[in-house]
Amino acid sequence: MPQLTAAAALQIGLLISALPAQYILTRWFGSDSTQRIQASRRLINNWNQFRKSYLTLQAWKDWLKEWSLKGRSVQNEDPLGESPAVEVLLLKEKDGYFAGSLEPRSPRSPPVKYRVGQVFRHKHEGYLGVIIGWDEYANAPDEWLHERYHADFQNLRYTPHYKVLVHTNDGTSSTSAYIPEEDIVILTSIQVYHPMLNSFFSSFDGDRYVMMPWLKQVYPHD
Repeated sequence: MPQLTAAAALQIGLLISALPAQYILTRWFGSDSTQRIQASRRLINNWNQFRKSYLTLQAWKDWLKEWSLKGRSVQNEDPLGESPAVEVLLLKEKDGYFAGSLEPRSPRSPPVKYRVGQVFRHKHEGYLGVIIGWDEYANAPDEWLHERYHADFQNLRYTPHYKVLVHTNDGTSSTSAYIPEEDIVILTSIQVYHPMLNSFFSSFDGDRYVMMPWLKQVYPHD
């Protein structure tokens, strides 16, 4: 008896489902061919949207990450709401890399021009984002610095760097970045969307985002 492969099973499933689908389209949308074509296109578009939202690897990664963070927040939240452990984990990096140090930035470093909560546009790549942390100079592993800054750009290593959340149109992508000050163009009266935004900020005052109490302790002068 021949073995049924996964590909063959999928083809058989599609063939079996074709007749019921045709019947449903005829029953719901009439026998007119134009109506059936339009209905078929709507079904295909809905399927594509569903597939992108739930059947891609990135969608599941984002969902698992959000679920994990929510679970940690419930288990470790401070009774006063001042310093939830999940927010600390979001910012903290090994050895304080990428603006991950939780040491208070006090007094404020004079070379650092911009502040946590400000919205910006990336000068070269054009994306929008919001600042969630900064270092007086690039604080990252050597291999990252060598890859990022070649010989002609070594001077940028010694300029202020900012950890940022990158705006996403659908509010689901969890992209962040670590960029030099010269790449930032500050914007006002503009909000951004990011699934972790509420972990760092409590509100938007019309000009910039207002830091959560735990983050304000790290950047008391911003």
